[in-house]
Amino acid sequence: MKKINWVGAAFLGLAVLWTACSQGGGSGQPSDGEVRTGKLKVVTTTTMITDLVKQVGGDLVEVEGLMESGVDPHQYDPTAGAVTKMRAADLIFYNGLMLEGKMDDRLVEMARDKTKLVYAITEKIDRKKLLEPEEFEGHYDPHVWFDPTLWVLCVDLVVEGLGAADAANKAKYETNGKALKEEILGIHEWAKSRVAEVPEGSRVLVTSHDAFNYFAGAYNFEVVALLGISTEDEASAANVTRLVDLIKSKNIKAIFSETSVSSKGIDQIRKDAGVENGGELFSDAMGKPGEMEGPEGAQYDVGTYQGMIKHNINTVVEALK
Repeated sequence: MKKINWVGAAFLGLAVLWTACSQGGGSGQPSDGEVRTGKLKVVTTTTMITDLVKQVGGDLVEVEGLMESGVDPHQYDPTAGAVTKMRAADLIFYNGLMLEGKMDDRLVEMARDKTKLVYAITEKIDRKKLLEPEEFEGHYDPHVWFDPTLWVLCVDLVVEGLGAADAANKAKYETNGKALKEEILGIHEWAKSRVAEVPEGSRVLVTSHDAFNYFAGAYNFEVVALLGISTEDEASAANVTRLVDLIKSKNIKAIFSETSVSSKGIDQIRKDAGVENGGELFSDAMGKPGEMEGPEGAQYDVGTYQGMIKHNINTVVEALK
């Protein structure tokens, strides 16, 4: 992976802020006898985690997401402002598994520091359920949100974290978490019924980068990508040729770009292979909160996890069925 290019005063300034952040700006939990007043201040990294914490925390939390819609977490560089927000937070949630590549070491360091509550929401997923792609240098694939049966396990960690920081409202977080898990598993069942409309021989998903392996396992797809697990990888000429040949040999109807990755490479492959544009998928970031799509009476917000899953499933099914 590329190294963060911090130099001179900028490097020193951020280094000082990181150190201060890891030393805490409060424990995130009231001391004995102290009653919390006001909302919990929570900082999150990706849009998926921001939405998850908002749905579990409701009006009891104030959530500050560092990454907005369309931002690629693999290449996200934390600004001084982002570090300051983390320092002021009661607690922090991040994905882990090296998704936040340029922040990962510091986040792990902060998570080990007992003066601030910091959680990698994937930490309690049984490692036997995680994928270990050979090309990802022995690390786990971090894109777990594409399998709803894994994402519900991340809900549990958020419930635990919020309850640890705000014990007075622990029961409320547990109730919200239980309801959210039921909704996510319901979306999963809906997704399986929609995917059944695509013949098994047509279930080949070609995308910009290798983010959909958990999706493949959940819905019985073969996935092929131009780039690797991290978008910092670069496509070789041989990989481009291989992908074009594969599309032609399998008579793949359509291929897909992603909202958080440049479409330049996948657009060129589409032209070379003479294949349709299947549409744009959400991969490492969701849509903007409040952005609605779908037929009247059945619209969904693509800025939520549930809406993101519906968008991706509908887009893939309509292009490949």
